Amino acid sequence: MKHLTIIPLIAALLLTVSCTKVLEFDGTETEPMPVLISLPEADSTLSLRLTFSRFFLNRNSYKPIDNATFRTELNGTSVSANLTYDDNGIYRSNLILHENDTLTLHVSIPDQKEITAGCRVPARPNISDLSSTINIHYDTSYYDWIDSTFSVYTYGDIDISFRLHDPAGQSNYYMLQAYTIDSTTGDRIYLDNIIDDNILFDTVANEYSLDLGGSTDLSEGYQTFFTDERINGKDHTIKVHIDTYGNFNGDIYLDICALSRDAYLYHVTLINQENSDDIMGFLSEPVQIHTNIQNGIGILGASTPLRIKLTNQ
Repeated sequence: MKHLTIIPLIAALLLTVSCTKVLEFDGTETEPMPVLISLPEADSTLSLRLTFSRFFLNRNSYKPIDNATFRTELNGTSVSANLTYDDNGIYRSNLILHENDTLTLHVSIPDQKEITAGCRVPARPNISDLSSTINIHYDTSYYDWIDSTFSVYTYGDIDISFRLHDPAGQSNYYMLQAYTIDSTTGDRIYLDNIIDDNILFDTVANEYSLDLGGSTDLSEGYQTFFTDERINGKDHTIKVHIDTYGNFNGDIYLDICALSRDAYLYHVTLINQENSDDIMGFLSEPVQIHTNIQNGIGILGASTPLRIKLTNQ
């Protein structure tokens, strides 16, 4: 009887093994394409990064392009940008862009078609009636387990209100970001900001809710994006709530940025792709990241910030 019991068990195991099948990718590996990424800011010098794309199953590093040459047009006139190679595919120049400038890049890479891309630097946002309430708290009893010492833990929040004067007769694109500066490294430490506005946004995002629909609401986060679709040509009061959490030292900055259309679409599609790993994201359609590069992929977009310094003193 023992033998009769073992035989069905072995048969079941064999059946399981025989039903196991490894599904391999059935397709053709695509040829690498030039990738140009450049998001210049008004009143800053132009820089860009050039690499070759890689197949999505390839985990090797991106191959930088270090032998490109450039032709640059600024406001329809050929100029010398002096784009020189630095490292890791990055080129830097001495060309400073200003609001309302129009930039066109022509990039020549050996054995590749010429890459062409263009953008217009948007005008600086126009605001008035700025007010802010800063609530910063200090807790000197905070124990640092790494250094085994007591140190100051800083936390709090800021409420900001301003009136945005949106230009009429054109589509405008905006981004808000708040940050403080690390006193040691000089790096930016970005802070969460939330816009509670059911005119700019259909709904206000709630980070504590379970969104089975995979929300594309961009009314909160380190960078907040919106358009003037519903306020075109009108004045609109915007209220922003900023959480500082810990490690706050010195001043807080708020950037109210105007974006070119291509820069806006690039950022929004990139965020939506990165957020596709939410509870239902794996069942959603893939997000195509916006590109405006001819004979390649990537982005040439621009932004113009209105930078506001908020002191905690």
